[in-house]
Amino acid sequence: MKFAAALRRRSRLTLLPLCAALTPMLAGCSREEKAIQAAPESVSGIELRTAALQTVADEVEAPGTVVSARTAEVAARTMGTLEAVLVREGQAVKAGELLARLDDRELAARSAAAKSAESGARAARAEAAQGFAAAKAQADVTEKTYERFVYLRDQKSVSPQEFDEVESRRRAAEAGLAAASERQKQAEAGVERAQAEARAAETASSYARIAAPFAGIVVRRLADPGSMAAPGVPLFIIEDTSRYQLRVQLESQAAGVARAGTIARARLDALGGTDLEGHIVEVEGGADPASHTIAVRVELPPRPAIRSGLFGRAWFRRGERRALFLPQATVVRSGQIPGVYTVDSAGVLRWRVVTLGESSAAGDAVEILSGLGAGEKYVANPAGRELDGKRPGGAP
Repeated sequence: MKFAAALRRRSRLTLLPLCAALTPMLAGCSREEKAIQAAPESVSGIELRTAALQTVADEVEAPGTVVSARTAEVAARTMGTLEAVLVREGQAVKAGELLARLDDRELAARSAAAKSAESGARAARAEAAQGFAAAKAQADVTEKTYERFVYLRDQKSVSPQEFDEVESRRRAAEAGLAAASERQKQAEAGVERAQAEARAAETASSYARIAAPFAGIVVRRLADPGSMAAPGVPLFIIEDTSRYQLRVQLESQAAGVARAGTIARARLDALGGTDLEGHIVEVEGGADPASHTIAVRVELPPRPAIRSGLFGRAWFRRGERRALFLPQATVVRSGQIPGVYTVDSAGVLRWRVVTLGESSAAGDAVEILSGLGAGEKYVANPAGRELDGKRPGGAP
């Protein structure tokens, strides 16, 4: 036991000089590490700018879908079997171009029968006209004979019996003339009726040809040859490709910002986010009771790439506001998280997360909703460099 205690005292005496020798070395390492941390790397070519608020338009955003300004559901006007369908979906058509044809044999037979009836009515009218002419001539002769007999009766030159016979023939001729006139009127009415029926049959026959109401594109083809067509059942849907509108749903409480005839800014995702200047052409009179929104139509400028069904947004101006915008090039993303390089109180660059808003109309700047305030400095030209923890060249 005494030997072990003596050994421990000797070991402590041996370690004391060693610890005394190592202490200055460890202190020197600590001072060197602090010196390295206190001197961040200096990066040259850094452009610093001060974030500042600017006055921009205060707008209300509304999502919507592109629709054609004019769309038609083309249906047959009479019942029949589709004999031929001459267009396909996506095909451009001209106004009046034939889209489909019905089996017109029955319609043609009706038209032929109506024309035949019209010919018969014309013949009957001609016969009635001849009958009237003969009755008129007979009435004229009997009238003159009657006048002569009236004179002879006054001269006591004819017997009463002879005068009565002449007077009776006169009345019979007048009755025959009236009957012939009535037959002529009936024949004329028959011709008019036959002509109307012939026109109706001809019109019905033309219903076998289904044509495009205006120039556009066939969006939907809803029937094939052999199908039964009926009035009111759409066969094709055609839209006018010369004019498109963005139909958006605007919150009812913001309805006052949309007025027909004013300008609205529009943007379609399919066009790469380019802003378009649209004109409000229609504002719905009442709000939808389910969604509490109002439908607004914005006329879009002509663009070859615009088609119905595209998603888009419209912005309606209601005034001005102050906002912070930075150039798009200043935003540096870490994965999907956007951020900007700012300068901290020690003059060192720090990457800071920001919340982005809408892009500017030109698309070269983006609104900063949070993460950076007015008056703070930021790096204007990060150019994809890793700058976090570094000091701008020339900065103190």
